[in-house]
Amino acid sequence: MRNIGRKLLFVFFLVVLAVAGTLLATPSASAQSRAAIGDTPRFFNFGANPSVSNATHRSTLVNSIPYWSSLFTYGGLPYPFQMVGTDPTAGSATTYVRTELIPIKVVFSDGTSFNGHSRVAATLSSPIFQNAQYTSGHTQYGDAIQRAEFWKYVSSKSQGYHVLLRQPIVYPTVTLNVPAANGSVGTNPHTGQPEGLIDINWFDPQIQSLITSLHLSPRTLPIFLTSNTFLYQTVTTNCCIIGYHNALFENSSTGQSVIQTYIWATYNDPGMFSVPIEDINALSHETSEWYNDPFVDNVTPNWISPIAPQYGCNNFLEVGDPLVGVVFTVNGYHPQDEAFYSWFAKQVPSIGIHNQYTYLGTFTSPSPVC
Repeated sequence: MRNIGRKLLFVFFLVVLAVAGTLLATPSASAQSRAAIGDTPRFFNFGANPSVSNATHRSTLVNSIPYWSSLFTYGGLPYPFQMVGTDPTAGSATTYVRTELIPIKVVFSDGTSFNGHSRVAATLSSPIFQNAQYTSGHTQYGDAIQRAEFWKYVSSKSQGYHVLLRQPIVYPTVTLNVPAANGSVGTNPHTGQPEGLIDINWFDPQIQSLITSLHLSPRTLPIFLTSNTFLYQTVTTNCCIIGYHNALFENSSTGQSVIQTYIWATYNDPGMFSVPIEDINALSHETSEWYNDPFVDNVTPNWISPIAPQYGCNNFLEVGDPLVGVVFTVNGYHPQDEAFYSWFAKQVPSIGIHNQYTYLGTFTSPSPVC
């Protein structure tokens, strides 16, 4: 019995050492990322900035992209908002917004890199910048969604209404070296191919620094482009953010409020998610959201999506979030379906095309209250 006890004690001692060794050892960045990677595609919202929100109501004092303001009421409460371009209820007008495309090459501590430059040609040829046929006309993707969203007015008194992106100036590729503490290379759970994983808390400040160092104009829309690279919040299990748009606010010496809007999106290969997200899907999502909520300060009555439960009970006018993973094909590309203003404003009937609540008609009634 004593021998058995000693053997058991010895085995227990070995187990304790093994566990302790596991806890004390510092695995490589690659090993950490491969251990547990989230698989829910989502888009990040930075939340309303009061400074931006206040500034956008002083339209003559704002130096930014062209925009218009209005409001709707629900439950006796007003919900003001701003959107890119001109008011579609005010007649035909065409707005052009200058754009910049800035490819990002991310290099991880193990030497692996993912170069957004490899996606530039395909992005320039995509429906984001090139015309294609939609139910709302032959135009760019973002403009087609806006026209369909306000079809009640566009089809009657504003038939020439457009909000168009000019062909972008393509900047030289910018290299970001990602510290091991802020990102690593993982293995995609569906395809087995490598993918970049970066903490958004480190990544977005890098993008904001680039906006400053590149001296970008607030009257333009900079688009930062990566390849097969996803963001997470603090830990890799909080993956995978595939795009976001944001707005930077500052007061200038002239007394104007300067608001710089911008987009980051990744261009990813097919099959990397359980839903059909690929190529410019993330960029289409963020482009349409930028049209509808350029300053990231438009709020709505609470809503919840039966398709995208990862957003929970929400109150942002982010037209892509409720429909993550709902896609259609345009000239071989895969943009996302988008929710209309009427879905958020709970309007009956919808003022959208064919009285629909999304471009594809995915939702047949206003947003449910949560």
